[in-house]
Amino acid sequence: MDLREVAEELYASAPAAFVERRSAAAQEADDRDLARRIRALRKPTASAAALNALVRDDPDAVHDVLEIGDRLRDAFAARDRAVIRELTRERQRLLQVATRGLRLSAAVAREVEETLQAAVVDPAAAAAVRSGMLLRSLESTGVDEVDVSDAVALPVDTSAAPSRRPPRSAKQAAVKQAAGQKADEAPRETASERRERQRRIRTAEKALERARADADGLDDELDAEVDRRTDLEGERDTLERRLERTTEELAEARAVERDLRRRITAAQAALRDAERALRDARADA
Repeated sequence: MDLREVAEELYASAPAAFVERRSAAAQEADDRDLARRIRALRKPTASAAALNALVRDDPDAVHDVLEIGDRLRDAFAARDRAVIRELTRERQRLLQVATRGLRLSAAVAREVEETLQAAVVDPAAAAAVRSGMLLRSLESTGVDEVDVSDAVALPVDTSAAPSRRPPRSAKQAAVKQAAGQKADEAPRETASERRERQRRIRTAEKALERARADADGLDDELDAEVDRRTDLEGERDTLERRLERTTEELAEARAVERDLRRRITAAQAALRDAERALRDARADA
């Protein structure tokens, strides 16, 4: 087991289970240094966790978005305005497709979209997203490079370009086409139905936000308690080592004490013999 394997498993897990799984992985580590590095892995934000899940659950959607970035950079280099306009529209469509089924709050969804926008225009941000170990959202100013230094759990090769995805199989293409046809054939909703659907969505979003806040609060409490337990375990280990050293020193002190007592007894006997000899000598004088 190495750190990267552990990190890939951790960041593939649900955010609510992250702290518990991190603690379990640290306890199973082969050595203390690895355990320390595992405990140092940070929990991702809600938007980063959503993107990590998207990278694993729907890599095609992420690949499509990031591939637009390559084509856009080529179009900008060639100053082809028509292609730039076309790819910009395609980029927006792909972003909507990628984030459509994530069921996120409005704020988190904005962070996800901003991160994908940054990944489209910046290769380093794209590599960070593709890693599947994102820790926070990313934002591009359009001028400076995106800072990803603390945005990924472990270092990634930010210079590597995304690999070109092989064409979809005929079966995959047929499934996608059939899905599109079914969507086109679906009956259009009325204005009142649309308002009711939007009302239900807003209600569900508020409920989800409250549940997420409660879960995050409990998760933070668990995280703090795990950290406290880790500190106490470290203190216990220190005290155990100190007790072991003290026990050894106590055994040595007792041995020295016994030796000194034997030497004192011998010295006192020699003293008594010397006093007796002195008295006998004086009596003979």
